[in-house]
Amino acid sequence: MPVVRSIIVCLFYILVSPMVSADPTKALEAYQLGKYPLAYQEFKKSAMKGHSDSQYNLAVMLYSGKGIQRDKAEAVYWFVKAAEAGDKSAQYNLGVMFATDKELPNEYPLMEDGEIYFQLGSEKPTTNAEKAFKWYKMAAEQDHPSAQLNLGVMYNQGVGVEQNFEQAAKWYQKAADNNNAKAQLNLGILYDVGRGVKKDLAKAAEYYEKAAKIGMRDAQYNLGIIFYNGELNGKPDYVKSYAWLALAAEQGSELAQIYKKKVERKLARKDRPDARKLAIKYYRAHLKPYL
Repeated sequence: MPVVRSIIVCLFYILVSPMVSADPTKALEAYQLGKYPLAYQEFKKSAMKGHSDSQYNLAVMLYSGKGIQRDKAEAVYWFVKAAEAGDKSAQYNLGVMFATDKELPNEYPLMEDGEIYFQLGSEKPTTNAEKAFKWYKMAAEQDHPSAQLNLGVMYNQGVGVEQNFEQAAKWYQKAADNNNAKAQLNLGILYDVGRGVKKDLAKAAEYYEKAAKIGMRDAQYNLGIIFYNGELNGKPDYVKSYAWLALAAEQGSELAQIYKKKVERKLARKDRPDARKLAIKYYRAHLKPYL
């Protein structure tokens, strides 16, 4: 009877807020010197004139509250401005914020003459999950790998959009092609179970191995189980199974630790040195801080 593999769905990332070059440079120089109130004032002057990098940086300062009073509503406003100008990092960050931050308002803030206010319209209100989907999709269409992954997750789970495994596979594929390890793992899972794609264990193993070599623990475990069950050629490969499970166990997988012991009992005495050597080789090559 096949062993159930570890299946994880990658949730949304923590907001990443890199500083982007601003014009005028006075704002960025002030920020780098720790003169945050001055940086805020200069970014806002430039943002009000439509400078998208300054809008993005202003949003970062407002959301993080670094050196100024935190204001999430205004941060959303300026991220939206930058996002609507085509900034894919702003689009992605909006997706993260609406997907994960329970304190965000469920209405977009508006601005007039430098003052923030809310307008209650007659349009049907959208949920924050639907907003997250909208912004992830915009960033994903601009080839943002993390947005592609998260868009796949939303289709896979039916969050913010109707569940659609074919679309999940499509966006996992795009992110996987951009070397996103979590997307490679998730795409492998879809091929493993035949959801949104035709069931194909060879393809599943291919994507598990890609993610495993980047350091994804659960991909290492899943690959170890495929070799344990002998699902690729009808014959178990306990040497490879042991090596992948040992690596996943080293990175904290309790299931991998359990099945590593099972494999040890099945290994022929003559194969045990090879299994340990391969485990050491994998450890040196593929141990990465992906949990």
